[in-house]
Amino acid sequence: MRIEEAQVVADWVRDLALPAGSVCLNIGSSTEAFRRSMQPHVGLLFDQLQEAGLRIVHCDMKRADGVDEVGDVLDPAFQDRLRRYDADLLICSNLLEHLVDPAPFAEACASLVKPGGWALVTVPYSYPYHADPIDTMFRPSPEELVRLFRGWEIERGQILDCGHFRPGRQALINHLGRVAMPFYRRDRWWPMAHRLLWLFRRYRQTVLLARKPA
Repeated sequence: MRIEEAQVVADWVRDLALPAGSVCLNIGSSTEAFRRSMQPHVGLLFDQLQEAGLRIVHCDMKRADGVDEVGDVLDPAFQDRLRRYDADLLICSNLLEHLVDPAPFAEACASLVKPGGWALVTVPYSYPYHADPIDTMFRPSPEELVRLFRGWEIERGQILDCGHFRPGRQALINHLGRVAMPFYRRDRWWPMAHRLLWLFRRYRQTVLLARKPA
């Protein structure tokens, strides 16, 4: 999640003015260490939501500190467990581009939110290849993204400008040197070569707030 993206998500959730105690499922949450150390702006985002009175439930496939519910969203038993939270809001950030078929996953996520609830979903719109462990290059607009949530309506949608690739001089020299050796560890060469395109392009993120029919 980009810093600019985290701020928009926080602002949009606050604007919903959900009652204190409302449940937010954070799907694909990763770990406490990731949210606090690797991307501290993500930790700050959820601190802000908790201060606004939301109950955050972090959900991920890996068992680790900071993960409240461990399981696969495509597993019916895990879905049943999450539905018991009667969630008002679901957040799914930068996950769908890493799925071979995002439609069943989005459908499963949609089933976890109570009628009249909300989903806040982000995906890259203009962004380099980044495998985790794959990247399908799924880069939808808000209008394209909401189609995965059948019957839901767009409340807000934005393609957010998030700057571009700005390495320091030495980092750029090192980066170019590595790209000049495509024969060495090709699995890592392609992502690095692709990222150079963003010296001239802007990073942009699709941010979607959609509402489930009541």
